[in-house]
Amino acid sequence: MSDVTLQWLLPDGRGVGRAPDGATVRVDGGVPGDVVCTDQDPPRLVRPSPDRRTPPCPWSKRCGGCDLDVLTPGSRHRALAATVAHAFRHPHTPTVVPSPRAEGHRARIKLAIEGTAVGYRPRRSHALVAVQRCRIARPEVQDAHQRLIDWLQRVHPRGLGAVEIRSDGTRVAYAFTSSGSVPRATREALAQLEVVALDGRRIAGDPVLELRIEDQPLRVRPRSFYQVNLELNTLLVAHVRQALVDRGAEAVLDLYAGIGNLSVPLAAAGLPVVAVEAPGPGGEDLRDNAAAARARGLSIEAITQRVERLDPSRIPFDAVVLDPPRAGARGVLPRITRNRPRIVAYISCHAPSAARDLREIPDYELVSLTTFDLFVDTRHLEAVAILERRSRPRR
Repeated sequence: MSDVTLQWLLPDGRGVGRAPDGATVRVDGGVPGDVVCTDQDPPRLVRPSPDRRTPPCPWSKRCGGCDLDVLTPGSRHRALAATVAHAFRHPHTPTVVPSPRAEGHRARIKLAIEGTAVGYRPRRSHALVAVQRCRIARPEVQDAHQRLIDWLQRVHPRGLGAVEIRSDGTRVAYAFTSSGSVPRATREALAQLEVVALDGRRIAGDPVLELRIEDQPLRVRPRSFYQVNLELNTLLVAHVRQALVDRGAEAVLDLYAGIGNLSVPLAAAGLPVVAVEAPGPGGEDLRDNAAAARARGLSIEAITQRVERLDPSRIPFDAVVLDPPRAGARGVLPRITRNRPRIVAYISCHAPSAARDLREIPDYELVSLTTFDLFVDTRHLEAVAILERRSRPRR
């Protein structure tokens, strides 16, 4: 039997320490500074970390959302930044750019529906936690959440399995997903919520929102992805833009471009951009947003195709930007960098995946690593890695 002090976090949020015999101790819900006793499984908390706080949410540890709200903001930033540095094998802990909003920052929340109940599902569970108010949601999203609760109690709808409440900072839309046949009465009642889509199709109002990123308008369909933290996303985009401009980029290939979150602002900065996104709602939005940008005089081309099938040989570019999904872009960069671009900018919500992918291009050197706290009170940081091609290739 021995006490172990947890020292760091794993990317999955577990606290980690070393036992006196050298064994690794991993603890669900543990944080750096916790002292745990390993005489039982799971280990028992003996003395809490001085960095712990009382969670600011009454549903903490039940809804499955803010899994690190037990840590003070500064200590969470330090712990997560160290985890990112370890993943990238970086000698220095990266800067963490904090969210301008500590609360009320999420522009999208996805809720499960069971009859008249609506709420979140905890990790590894099918249970529903009926949250009445989500403190991390933007104020207009919180208001829409309350309207939804009232509507469900009044209407008793059938056939609805989930809803994403989506805001562009001004307007709010409900994007419902069916769980089976939706009766006509329920479809008609949905119109009471004013701006509604069901399974991606318009029911009432205009569920296509319009974001503004660096003063560039981007329309986004009900099923398209966009970053949840509008204000901090703008700072992230500005960071990437400035990194490319400062390094003299002349033409950009943007992979996993989504709706054009980076592509359109980069084009607005005077850089010709070729943006690539897979077929689907995001690809359709990218095509439309690129066309609108060209009408404003910007140089941007949209390609609706899977990145893994792209032939870059005839595309002129000296900078690559990629923002792949959590799983990363294994095998993509060696093929793309055959064109010998000077700069690579990799944006990732999962540092281990990004670090793995960047190790596939040893002729590029990591020159900048910055993180953004897009997902406040969680185990996630968004990492932006900037790489430059080495003057002498590694052998």
